Formats: sequence, C-alpha cells, structure tokens
Amino acid sequence: MTKQIMIKNPFIVSGYVSPTYFCDREKEVNELSGSLLNGRNIVIVSPRRMGKSGLIEHCFGQRIFRKDYYTFFFDIYATGSLKELVYIFGKQIFETLKPKGKKFIEQFFATIASLRPAFKLDPQTGQPVFDMGVGHIKQPLVSLEEIFAYLESADRRCIVAIDEFQQIANYPEKNVEAILRTHIQKCKNTNFAFAGSQRHIINNIFFSASKPFYQSAALLNIEPIDYRHYLEFAKKFFRKAGKNLLACSDLQSEYVEYKS
Repeated sequence: MTKQIMIKNPFIVSGYVSPTYFCDREKEVNELSGSLLNGRNIVIVSPRRMGKSGLIEHCFGQRIFRKDYYTFFFDIYATGSLKELVYIFGKQIFETLKPKGKKFIEQFFATIASLRPAFKLDPQTGQPVFDMGVGHIKQPLVSLEEIFAYLESADRRCIVAIDEFQQIANYPEKNVEAILRTHIQKCKNTNFAFAGSQRHIINNIFFSASKPFYQSAALLNIEPIDYRHYLEFAKKFFRKAGKNLLACSDLQSEYVEYKS
C-alpha cells in the first residue's frame, strides 16, 4: 500500500502565514511601505476578508521594518469604548517588546506608569506577563497619553497599525476622534496605518472637512487580486504537488479544475 503524502493547504483564507503564501499585491506593498518609510500616515480601505491585515503583516515582515523599526499591529473590531482601545494598545506594545528582554519591559512600565499593576511574573515560567483586565484601567486618558509618550521616547522609529479603525465612531465617549488626532499629530517618532472595512465611516472620519482627522493620511484602496495573478500563484503550488491546474473562463463564468 502506497503511503499517502499529506500536503499542507497553501491557499490560506485566514490570517497571514509567510511571504511564501502571499499572493501578488506588489503595488500595494510598495505604496504602503513607501508611505510609512517616508513618514506619512496612511488609510487602508477594503471590504472585510480582502487581505488588509495580511498586507500590513507582510510589509512589517520586510527586513527594513524588522531591523530599523518597532512595529505594532492590533485589531479594535471587538472594542466598544476608549478604555478597551487603550487596553489593547498597551497590551500589544507589551507583547511586542516582551521578547526583547527585561530592559524594554522596565522602560515600558517606567513610562506607562498607570499600567504598572499589569506587570506580573508567571510563577511557573518566570516570564513577564500582562496581567490586567479592562476594568483595571481607571484613567484611560492618562494611560493613552503615557502610551504616546512611550512611543515618542523609543530608541527606534515606531509604526502603529490599527485594524477596523472605524470602530472608534461607535464609542460612547465624546471627542474620541479629536483626542486621538491631538496625540497623533504631535508624533515625531511614530507613524500610523489605519485600516477599515466600512468605507462610508472611514471616509467620514478622514475625508470630511468637519472631522479632526481630515486630510491627515493618504488613502490606499484594496481591490480583489487580479484573476490572472492568482491563477499563476495557484499553478505554482499545484506543480509542487505533482498536479496540473487547468483554467477555463468565458464571459458567463470562471472556474478551475485539476487533474493528477
């Protein structure tokens, strides 16, 4: 009996894996990377599941970003208040810096003093952990100010990417956009990428003259990957598996089938 070889599915539909499984987007990668490297904030807009997160992670994985920048990426889709945003923001910075060692952790909590109660050592591993819930954040505006102060004091340039940024429009607190814009416009050491899936809300936040974020960032629209590019991408993996991919299309339909 011939042993069956199990091949990992290369057609990833959830999350970013590596450059190997990242299809095309050369133009978008260049535009996003170029904006951030040139110190410009940028807004990335597309429907959900179109690859915004993967695009950001792919850019952050480039050598120049890994070598010369601190990059932070978090999703606020599930947040419902400024307090929750501050919690996720602080935790993401902590988790990103934790592998860099004790010096970075100490500097983090020295600057962001309001989050210091979150610093604990795991009793089993001895590793630092962020042991705090949203309810422990009593003064979110103070914590937010400290977070921005930390970013500005970092020994490398920082890039912060916030996914589903339109969620801030639903927060119950007043003037959230103005509060964030006030901090962001003062940043000299930090640039931002704002990703959103609800185009009308994002457009209102960034391109309405009455809004605090008006004309504060460049716009990058994400469209579906070109059929031809994805076909070539798929063929490459089918060839590696010893299979052929035949593509047929007409004006009414497009479909693919394979044969051994």
